[in-house]
Amino acid sequence: MKMVAAIIRTISLERVVRSLQDIGIRGLTISEIKGIGEQVQFNKPYSIHDRIEIIVPDEKANEAENAILEYAHTGLAGDGLIAVYPADSVIKIRTKEKMQG
Repeated sequence: MKMVAAIIRTISLERVVRSLQDIGIRGLTISEIKGIGEQVQFNKPYSIHDRIEIIVPDEKANEAENAILEYAHTGLAGDGLIAVYPADSVIKIRTKEKMQG
């Protein structure tokens, strides 16, 4: 299993979520975040973005990355980033089922 985490512009959120749903990803977490990126904004100490986290089988991680890139990319500073981490153990709390992938 892999965790795919993406920090994206808020304006891209709905398009990115739809693209992930279109490839069969149903469960995801969305958080509004503040951060400091490469571009310093003198009138605001932090920029506001959204963070999406999904846990997918290994073979679905590249497809998820591509879906996010397709709909979050504008080519401008502040588009965000994507990170993929190994998810060594994923357990559904309700069912106590260990997910395989």
